[in-house]
Amino acid sequence: MAARYYSPDDPESYLTPSRLKRLGRDKQAEYMVHWFNGLFWDPANDTPYNSREGGYQYIWGGPYNANDELREEFEGVASEEAIEAAIEEVESDGIYDWAPTSAHPDRKAGEEEAMADHYGSPPTLEDIRRRVENGVVPSFGDPLERQEREALRRELAELRALLAQDPPQHGGIGHNQPPQHLALTVELKIEATDVIDQMDAELIKGTPDVAAVVESAGRLQKILSWIGKKLDKSVDGFMGAIGTAGGVAVVGGVSAQLAGVPVGEKIAQVINSSLEWLNTVTLPL
Repeated sequence: MAARYYSPDDPESYLTPSRLKRLGRDKQAEYMVHWFNGLFWDPANDTPYNSREGGYQYIWGGPYNANDELREEFEGVASEEAIEAAIEEVESDGIYDWAPTSAHPDRKAGEEEAMADHYGSPPTLEDIRRRVENGVVPSFGDPLERQEREALRRELAELRALLAQDPPQHGGIGHNQPPQHLALTVELKIEATDVIDQMDAELIKGTPDVAAVVESAGRLQKILSWIGKKLDKSVDGFMGAIGTAGGVAVVGGVSAQLAGVPVGEKIAQVINSSLEWLNTVTLPL
């Protein structure tokens, strides 16, 4: 079950499962359809087709069934009537076998594995920067790029919401505060918010400035490095800790619920999503 379900009308607005449970049938169905469309789409969009092999080749996972996926995700949260309404709406175009979008965890895992096999390791920001300097022309507008761009914008919206909740501490980067009370400094909070604004301003353009997005992601890496040092945890450690339940980290053998940890892990997710999008738009032919 997801921790948040985003509004069909506002990419920065979301509901928790408990709040979704309190909605009426029609609104629950709207949120469920929006959730489904973010993770699944018509295989005709980008799934290879081979009539001699029986039709679509679901190389990234699937085919998925709306009834199965919606019930697995929302039973116990949404009413039976709302789930049935969402299934009916999803299948109203006559599609019953679905492929994963680039935001689906199964597809992400498959693409990361394929990329690692091809390149040896996932690209870094420096790799992307070199591609641009060597004359690679970014490509925008295909279904995968649009999906990854929207996924990145959602991550930015989540980070913005976390920063709004995070109680800032006073003092510069060198301020010595006990780990159990760690929070971002006012300066770093302003810096992170500025990065979000700049990156999102590029992503809403038809042809974003890739170099500007690389620079913004680099600034986020510096903020993540500061958090990692405060927690005695490397940037790579944060990247590997994405998804830690409840933002609980073990620092020096002590389990602590830290304001900086969920923010740090969300920053890591933004960096990862940035790399996925940047890799897609600058992938050499």
